[in-house]
Amino acid sequence: MTKPVLLFAVKCAIIVYFAAFSNIQKLGVSTSVSDLVTKGSWRVNCYDNAQIDKTCIFNGYTFSFDASGKVVASKNGQLFEGNWLEDNISKKITFSFNNINPALTQLNNHWAISNISGNGITFESNNNQKSEKLYISTY
Repeated sequence: MTKPVLLFAVKCAIIVYFAAFSNIQKLGVSTSVSDLVTKGSWRVNCYDNAQIDKTCIFNGYTFSFDASGKVVASKNGQLFEGNWLEDNISKKITFSFNNINPALTQLNNHWAISNISGNGITFESNNNQKSEKLYISTY
């Protein structure tokens, strides 16, 4: 009777070990957007707020991110400064622009990073029962 119990306990221990090890591996190789966004200039290719396409409000804007957490949006020679912060654990990025520019304040949010490619990043947010999507790409 003790052999089946012992065998069962060993099998469970092995399963738990490999399950824990694979999750640790996933955390260790998670992709960061910091390395990508701090290279070059970016533009908004898609901004969908509650299933309404509002991409046009970002026409002409160029975004530059620096490693210290500063983001600069420029349009027609005007510069608008804001902040950005990435949380690698929850895989989110936060944008924060002041209230001077109403278009840019629409980006103020805690965005979930849903997809990262070589030249673009897709973000999603589900706050207050409205779904938002944001896609930025290199300029």
